[in-house]
Amino acid sequence: MFEKAKRLLAEEIRINPEEPFSLHPQPNERLSIALAFPNRYSTAMSNLGFQAVYRLFNSQPGTRCERVFLPDPEDLAEYDRTNTPLFSLETQRPVRSFDAVAFSISYENDYPNLLKTLELARIPLRRQERSEKDPLIIAGGATVLMNPEPLTDFIDLFFVGEAEMVAGPLTVLLCKWRETGTKKEKLLEELARFEGVYIPQFYEAAYRPDGLLESFRPRGDFPARVKRAWLPCLDDSLTLSAVTTPQTELSGMLLAELSRGCRRGCRFCAGSYTYFPHRVRKGFLLEEAILNRAAPGGKVGLVGAAISDYPDLLPLTKRILESGKVPSFSSLRVDSLTFELAKLVAASGQKTVTLAPEAGSERMRRIVRKGFNEEEILRAAEILHDQGIRRLRLYFMIGLPAEGPEDVKAIVELTKKIRHHLVKRERGKKGTDKITLSLNSFVPKPGTPFQWHPFEDVRRLQEKIKGIRNGLKQERGIEVAADVPKWAYLQTLLSRGDRRVGKVLLKAHHLGGNWPQVFREVDLNPDFFVYRPRAFEELLPWDFIDHGIKKEFLWKEYQEALKEGGE
Repeated sequence: MFEKAKRLLAEEIRINPEEPFSLHPQPNERLSIALAFPNRYSTAMSNLGFQAVYRLFNSQPGTRCERVFLPDPEDLAEYDRTNTPLFSLETQRPVRSFDAVAFSISYENDYPNLLKTLELARIPLRRQERSEKDPLIIAGGATVLMNPEPLTDFIDLFFVGEAEMVAGPLTVLLCKWRETGTKKEKLLEELARFEGVYIPQFYEAAYRPDGLLESFRPRGDFPARVKRAWLPCLDDSLTLSAVTTPQTELSGMLLAELSRGCRRGCRFCAGSYTYFPHRVRKGFLLEEAILNRAAPGGKVGLVGAAISDYPDLLPLTKRILESGKVPSFSSLRVDSLTFELAKLVAASGQKTVTLAPEAGSERMRRIVRKGFNEEEILRAAEILHDQGIRRLRLYFMIGLPAEGPEDVKAIVELTKKIRHHLVKRERGKKGTDKITLSLNSFVPKPGTPFQWHPFEDVRRLQEKIKGIRNGLKQERGIEVAADVPKWAYLQTLLSRGDRRVGKVLLKAHHLGGNWPQVFREVDLNPDFFVYRPRAFEELLPWDFIDHGIKKEFLWKEYQEALKEGGE
């Protein structure tokens, strides 16, 4: 285990010789932070948010931040056999010896891994069971911004929002805490008044006999609502990978954030609402940073909710290519894909491009506010095909509000049309086009117009997936990849649950992730959170977070969507 960590670190240092964090201890270190990602190294180092926070913490005076990951499955047995506590990558220091452990969380289904990480580190799982000697446990990230409540039993302090606005003041106060020996309670009382900080022990939830949330209020004079922290100008903090390594899902790619939020306002998308308003970085600043940081011939992943809307995308991509580096695009929006952009994508050598129609029918695209039609989808596929990009990934959701059988069938028909349209353009030649249809169960997210909508029944989702597979099984060149609805059900529970869901997580941890047994033994009905529609008047578990958008606006958007669907 120790040797593996040293090998990973040595490889990072070889590839990133100018990256100082792994190489040199912080002079006059006053505060140590273990930055933990509740998943494997390869997943964590492909996550730009995790990398950005790593750089951010290490940029604070007197602060030393080291990384911690969930061990690979083959290593877990060795941890148990040798009775070794979890340690950091940089110095192989026990996690429990750090002043604070900060979790960066992007996916709800990683919540069980958070508990496993604490257990491996020999840190008591529940915050009430920890002593002054234990590290302060912090959590932030996209899921925390939407709804931190299911994790409140385990976390001392939440970052709610964008870390750039919180990291500096937080580390200053934590340094003073370590130097003065202040009790955690006093530290947390002071931190609770910071914008973007949520301390769950200072808030109390009460429930009605029917299980609904009756009230949520602070204990004492703490803020009744927690304002999310957000960075008004992205140019004040460029977000690029701190470390590149081939041992990731993106294999050595430098990630660069072009924009944050999204101006499109798709009703299912948390990025449009919880990261409101849409902000972009100046192209010349990004260009300079990318060209200085990316390795010769290296890949550059351009990151954003709708990168083809980025105003400087064409000149930036041209400069990356001219410098001998290789831009990479995760997904392109149908109605902003141009011939010139497709030409640059092809010049980068990218073989597969993702388009996201999201829904098969025009009606469903109106409901979710995906503002393009079938003709534009066919045109986008055609543009890519004509530039030699013969592999398409089409992203669709099933289980959306007001979805009917004809809308599911429309996914099959649209996919066939795209395939036949591209084959026809081959003019009788043997084509090499391949379409991968990616089916994803819709999960209603807090802070979006669809936050009130129930999750689709798991069996019906399975039937829809089966129907789509059957509808396309005779089609050559089309592959169907679908998620597992039962895991989307779990994601919905962890996304829309309140603090009572913490006992579900704890039970799952003790039962080794045997979810059917968990739901049999725990005195909480998960369907209450997953399948139940919500009323506007209902107090939602995340209503205490001020995302910057009024609840009334979100409800109006939801009602307009239902009206489009005839409900």
